[in-house]
Amino acid sequence: MKKNLIIFSICLGLILTYSNINAFAHEPVQDKGYISLSGERTKEVEPNLAKITFAVENTAQSAQKAAEENNNTSNKIITALKAITNAQTDVIKTSNFSISPIYSSSSSGKREIKSYSAVNSVTVQTKDISKVSKLIDTAIANGANRTNNLYYTFENNNSICNELYPEILKELKNNAQTIAAAGGSAVTGIKHINASCNTDMAISNGRFYSAKAMMADGAAVESSVSTPVESGKVKVRVYVNVDFYLK
Repeated sequence: MKKNLIIFSICLGLILTYSNINAFAHEPVQDKGYISLSGERTKEVEPNLAKITFAVENTAQSAQKAAEENNNTSNKIITALKAITNAQTDVIKTSNFSISPIYSSSSSGKREIKSYSAVNSVTVQTKDISKVSKLIDTAIANGANRTNNLYYTFENNNSICNELYPEILKELKNNAQTIAAAGGSAVTGIKHINASCNTDMAISNGRFYSAKAMMADGAAVESSVSTPVESGKVKVRVYVNVDFYLK
């Protein structure tokens, strides 16, 4: 009888222990409440990088002739640009080259190839912003028909991003605390942060730059006046989204 009582006590203890463990395992986990806020902050800075794309476009009776003439002019431009840029920090490269037929219609209405057009784009990237005007004038003087685009940006913006992140995070936390207090809660921590930092580009349409250096028939005009270029400022933009825990 005593032996049976001991066995019964052990079994009852195991059953109660299992019941407690099972109840704990199935107890619903209460998710903490949270508030999500987003903010943006910008800072204007002087650009430290400029990129310009020049184009050389010409026509000839054959595709080979058009390519040869274009290649000669493009090489002349590249050589002239290399002479006034820094090989250690600046980059000059061909960014696009194409040859396409130019069609005309005969008296019978049939399309015929009249000539060929060759277009070569040369892109210059420089860290010396003060040279942009000189680069444009040099390219035009050596045969560039136009400048397709010119834009300024700010390279290596990490220091500015790191300056703006704490500012906007502090502002968001203050706002979260104010909102939470109004609802009878309090901020206890951060659940999630999503942040990004980028630099806007100041873009200029550079097609008009060739106007002062070209005559109606396309001949270059000598000018002692440099092409007016104003870089302006670019914006470093920080965006932060934060989920704050509440209690």
